[in-house]
Amino acid sequence: MANGANGVHLQLREALENYIKSQYFGKSPILLSALQGKLDQEGVLYQKPYVESSPAYKTAPNGIQKSGKLPDWLKDYFTALSDAKLGVYPAPFCHQISALEAAQAGQDLFVSTGTGSGKTECFMWPLMAKLASEARNQPESWSMRGVRTIVMYPMNALVSDQVSRLRRLIGDQEHKFVNIFRDTCGMDSRRPQFGMYTGRTPYAGPEPKRSEDHRLANTYAQMLKAETEEQQEFLDKLIKDGKFPAKEDFDSFIDKLYHSKHIPNDEDAELVTRFEMQQFCPDILITNYSMLEYMLLRPRENKIWASTQQWLEADPNNKLLFVIDEAHMYRGSSGGEVSLLLRRLFHRLGISRDRVQFILTTASMPNKDEEDRKAVRTFFNELTASDNMRPFCYLTGEREEIGGGLACDIPFERFLKEQPEAYEGDDPQRLMAINQFWTGITGCATPFDTSEQAYQWLYDHLVDYTPFRLLFEKCRGTAVSLRELAESIFPNQKQEQAIHAVCVMLAIAP
Repeated sequence: MANGANGVHLQLREALENYIKSQYFGKSPILLSALQGKLDQEGVLYQKPYVESSPAYKTAPNGIQKSGKLPDWLKDYFTALSDAKLGVYPAPFCHQISALEAAQAGQDLFVSTGTGSGKTECFMWPLMAKLASEARNQPESWSMRGVRTIVMYPMNALVSDQVSRLRRLIGDQEHKFVNIFRDTCGMDSRRPQFGMYTGRTPYAGPEPKRSEDHRLANTYAQMLKAETEEQQEFLDKLIKDGKFPAKEDFDSFIDKLYHSKHIPNDEDAELVTRFEMQQFCPDILITNYSMLEYMLLRPRENKIWASTQQWLEADPNNKLLFVIDEAHMYRGSSGGEVSLLLRRLFHRLGISRDRVQFILTTASMPNKDEEDRKAVRTFFNELTASDNMRPFCYLTGEREEIGGGLACDIPFERFLKEQPEAYEGDDPQRLMAINQFWTGITGCATPFDTSEQAYQWLYDHLVDYTPFRLLFEKCRGTAVSLRELAESIFPNQKQEQAIHAVCVMLAIAP
């Protein structure tokens, strides 16, 4: 079976064409004969395939420590998190540093960078800094319960993904985060806690039901009951991937559930049930806008908002951080609904817009000219329920320039000898194909002994070779048709062969 970009496109075309012929014209030979040569024409059933790679952004090695806008204690805090591999990187993107600096200065943020550009860190790092700043500098305020941050998503799948990330970061099994947090903020500092409050949160109802408590307790007990090595490996993977609740003592949690006691341990990173959160307000609330609306209307969540209001009133410097991820999803009427929802939240907490710091993120915002930027300013202010045009920090990222490299060439015939599927198998097959392709190419010291060695060399040196550099220049951050790529990279070759060569490159480059 032919693989590669062009091969996959051909398979999809043929499958669709065959389906339409058999489903709609199989019993009419006259119509079927009239269609011959029509369905496989471009623009009838299909368009030509396009290729786009993620844009690359400039990084700042040791960027947090080099920042001139962050206090030394916060730099040390993030350096410790980086050393512990807890979601902070030694060479972050420049826009991640800018986001942390702007948030620390109290600014609202709108981050619009491409897919895979680390937008999540642009609100996670300010969130982590906010918690640590309060615990270190306002210990009396930190001792109070209250929602410090609301992270709102348009759909539950994104909520679940964020919860998994928080479990790996704040609720790590080795207690690295909480130890670093207390080393920074004081050994008697309360542990930060988070909770997911959506339709999937166990479980619906105005009050706990013993039958539901037993069912939930039995479910967790069954998951923990690893009787074989394979089951234990599966459980360990669930925990490692953040797919299992971050409880300090799970046996105790199950026992409390069985007796219908929804009381978290002080050292729990996560509050799991609705009744835990209704009694003991989490610092970080992850939800969607539909559930947030219910929470503002129903009496059963009153204590969450009452605790948050008391925390806000305790210190005029306290601000609620509100994160709206995938902000582009809230256009038109849905954006109006969110804006009105935020006004109801302000009213319920007894605060004005000034007491809320917003961070919005998206991969889809226009930024070509001043008219686009004016539209972005209007969108941000209307969505965040601002009566006036408030200033905010708009981050679009600094694109990394593609270096000239050594401008080495690769004989065109070398591409024709290869098949894309050779690079799409398992590691041994892929390593063999890489060694076969690169042996004898100028500047490449093959054979590579391991796959990791090969991948690292490719990452560092592909840009040195003219065909690959042209590939990166043409489609990084821009969609280009496969045919256009073939014609521009190999202008003097037959089109079919040039497309094959590009497909080989597209198999090697990832």
